[in-house]
Amino acid sequence: MKTYEELLSDIEDDMELMGALHIVYAMEENGVLTGYDYLPEEPYTISVTLKDLQEKIHQQMLYDKASAYTYDSDKSAPKLAVIFPGIGYTADKPLLYYASRLARHYGYQILAVSYGTLPENVKGDHAKMKQAFELAYEQTEQALQDIDWNSYGSILFISKSIGTVIASAYTSRHNIKGKSILFTPLTGTFSFARPGSIAFHGTADPWAETDSIRTLAEQKEVPLFLTPNANHSLETGDVQADLSIIKATMEHVNRFIATP
Repeated sequence: MKTYEELLSDIEDDMELMGALHIVYAMEENGVLTGYDYLPEEPYTISVTLKDLQEKIHQQMLYDKASAYTYDSDKSAPKLAVIFPGIGYTADKPLLYYASRLARHYGYQILAVSYGTLPENVKGDHAKMKQAFELAYEQTEQALQDIDWNSYGSILFISKSIGTVIASAYTSRHNIKGKSILFTPLTGTFSFARPGSIAFHGTADPWAETDSIRTLAEQKEVPLFLTPNANHSLETGDVQADLSIIKATMEHVNRFIATP
């Protein structure tokens, strides 16, 4: 099997010869693209342009790098997963609920942060958003003040919306080496985003413009999984589509958590 670097080099050569929009056929193993060919023959059955394939391979490379960020952690020590909800998206809602269950499956203790009462109707109001962040961050500091982070071999932060800003800021300010799952991050999240993070964004999210999120994620080398037409909850309004989205999202989350 070729390395990501070798695949990307091949793709660049083919793009020069045939153009970025030339269709090729990729092979996938366990959700990972591992190679491609010019004709649709087994196992090369996934039709994709060279440009899109290049982007997918690059994302996989960043994803594997983020997943392995804590490879040198003490595997015999306890594990802790901290849940940072959004303002209205509580820890019992689908993304956080299933991500927490996966973390528990892999041996993590679960701790959910509660922010108390925060300002309402903050979308589009910079002053209210700043106030909400400061209040929520203060509550987070109090909630986590007695934790001895050094006693845990693996630390995982699972966050949603404004919680992604709080989790990333807390990790940065306390210099915690752990992995982080960012569900529907805000632009402010990337002011603090650190290695070992992955992010999920819906292209119909009214809280964060897709091009801005994509650019910031690229700058921070955070692998970003885009869900077309999904809102701030990674939902479209179509029940069957939303079930498929949560399944696909949790497959990425599962592989990320499972990687030592």
